Amino acid sequence: NRSGSIAEVLGRRAVLGASAAMAGGMSNREAVVRAEFGNHSEIDRRVFASVLKELDPAAFDDKTIELIFKAAGVGGASRVSVDSLLGWVFDSDGGAGQASTADAPTEVLFCRHGETDWNLAHKLQGLTDIRLNATGHKQAQCIANAVKCRRLAAVWTSPLKRAYETASEIATATGLELCVDERLRERDLGVMEGRTGKEIQAEYPAVWAAWKVVTEEIPSEGRCEPAADVVARVEAALYDAAAAYPGQVVAMVAH
Repeated sequence: NRSGSIAEVLGRRAVLGASAAMAGGMSNREAVVRAEFGNHSEIDRRVFASVLKELDPAAFDDKTIELIFKAAGVGGASRVSVDSLLGWVFDSDGGAGQASTADAPTEVLFCRHGETDWNLAHKLQGLTDIRLNATGHKQAQCIANAVKCRRLAAVWTSPLKRAYETASEIATATGLELCVDERLRERDLGVMEGRTGKEIQAEYPAVWAAWKVVTEEIPSEGRCEPAADVVARVEAALYDAAAAYPGQVVAMVAH
């Protein structure tokens, strides 16, 4: 978690000549830090890197600095936007940089729930609310460990227990509250729920044949939720997450 450190370190540099301004809110701090860069709109990435190294050589080695550029979304350009860099820094520190990231893309970590006993039995679950088994809980902990270093802004989950229990591990690891969103639920699989592929093939061959072809709609006898409806509701959830957390990372646990 370097982002808070960047704001602190840049702030310590600026405070040498402006302690009074640094005592103010984040907007004052950002203004002072910008002044350190001569109020330029762009800066050579090597100059920015040298400033960080001068401030704290141990914390800001070449690898860490490249990660900063990547996280700020400035790519590999030789000259970088001061707004992009400092906006990212101060947004991550909870301050005035939020407005500058309003149009930044949201990164979504789409996580599938852990294992259930029906997974082991190769039964399709759909909206049937099956809990995680012991292996599933371990898998959920692994997911939480993998994403907790990503500085998540939110954790969204399907309301079904297997997803909710998986997301709860992430929420516990990150200290975030869960956002339960019905739109992330599994597809209603109608007559296929609770049956294995072999059973469906024997009892509902046309349904199984359509299910195996991703682009084909399930026959009405399958009583499944239309694929277009599934796509529409999940897309709507994604757009809402993007609007709520621009430039940030959101974990979504679904199916």
